[in-house]
Amino acid sequence: MALPATLEDFTAFMEKFTAARGFDDIAVTLGLEPHAVDGESISMSMPLTDPLAQANGMFSAAALFGAADITGTLLAMQAYAGSGQFPLAVQSSLNFMSNSKASPAVATARILRGGGSVAVAEVTVRDAAGKDLVHSTFTYVLKERSLGK
Repeated sequence: MALPATLEDFTAFMEKFTAARGFDDIAVTLGLEPHAVDGESISMSMPLTDPLAQANGMFSAAALFGAADITGTLLAMQAYAGSGQFPLAVQSSLNFMSNSKASPAVATARILRGGGSVAVAEVTVRDAAGKDLVHSTFTYVLKERSLGK
């Protein structure tokens, strides 16, 4: 498993991936940015903005789900990047634990199990105060895919 060693490595990976994709996707809409790496996990931060908020001003469930899935996808992609495969989510289990107005939300993903064709990631999303908002697992099938439109 080849995870980024530094936040700078992770940021460079994101910049290269974004340029290769060739269009703005949901990660851009969510405002996701590389936040941290520790050799076993990666984290992405998501600011609380009006388009990402519920009517009560807290994070929307859809935004929290998106942050969790995209962070898990990027982790699985990095863990298996040498094989040229792209992870496609085929299963998710998500528990909303709480909600918050404390921005940003930080999604942290780690690989639970990986192999030649499947990866399972655990993703936790916490608010700026460290309160758990989401606990989730995602199963990704690793497929040969080309990026872009």
